[in-house]
Amino acid sequence: MTDLSSLSKHVVDIFKATVEYNDYITLLEKIKQSGDLYERVREFRRKSFLIQQEDSDDLLDLLDALTNEYDDVINQELVNEFIEAEAAFCRLVQDFNANVTEELEFDI
Repeated sequence: MTDLSSLSKHVVDIFKATVEYNDYITLLEKIKQSGDLYERVREFRRKSFLIQQEDSDDLLDLLDALTNEYDDVINQELVNEFIEAEAAFCRLVQDFNANVTEELEFDI
């Protein structure tokens, strides 16, 4: 195993020990216990991702329509907590990646 492979495993272990990751996993497991809710959340997240990847002048309208379509799902306290936990964990990973690319002078 190369030094970087070993180091990456260590970094993953550190990520797994964070509050952000553990909150995300705990809430994900709670949502998975309700199969229907889990599927609806997955649909919402998938559609949201696809909309955000579009090059559209109507982006806000599309996101607004999606929010209205899934209003019954995203206004549930558990789902809202999950989405916030997922965003917090994603920010942690994004900050880590930004720090690595900045220190390596990786032109992005």
